[in-house]
Amino acid sequence: MRVIRSLVFVLLIATPRFASAQSFVVQGSAGPTLIDSGYSLAGGIGFSPTSHLTVLFDLERTHLSSQLTSDGRGGFAGFRGGTLTMGSAQLRVTPFGRDRIGPYGLVGFAAGMSRPNVNEMFPDPVTNDVRAMFFGGGIHVPLKERVSLFADGRVMIGAEAGETLAVASIGPLYKLQRAIRIGKPTDDYE
Repeated sequence: MRVIRSLVFVLLIATPRFASAQSFVVQGSAGPTLIDSGYSLAGGIGFSPTSHLTVLFDLERTHLSSQLTSDGRGGFAGFRGGTLTMGSAQLRVTPFGRDRIGPYGLVGFAAGMSRPNVNEMFPDPVTNDVRAMFFGGGIHVPLKERVSLFADGRVMIGAEAGETLAVASIGPLYKLQRAIRIGKPTDDYE
């Protein structure tokens, strides 16, 4: 089965119509987190061998603020918050191509470190290694010939400091993507 998938992939790259849709991708994003108070910044580069397939590499930094809540009966609960910095590699598949509005799916893996916040409730500085796999999907919206906007949601499952880490990105993360095409123009390109 791997041989068949590899052969199909090579044929897609080698076919002139698909080869003319090749592009380099530069993307970036910034915005607040949706559930907990914080922000997320990301930037990356990628390569699209076809208008349906993109391989991306990016760096992401997410910071969540610490929270202290009272239960009203004299008890308190604390959320340490912190900063998560990761590098990731992902594969994005856009079934209808990048030239029109449409859905896409993604899968990838990430590695990096987390640094929980230090405050009066959590006075000890800590640094943890993080490894994770993720999957998700979103919608791709071409704005101009080589500029697109997309929003996605992801589920990440991995390990942090020897414990299971599971994160669901429920809301969209808006990213602006700029593509630089290789080859001659075709209608198959965004």
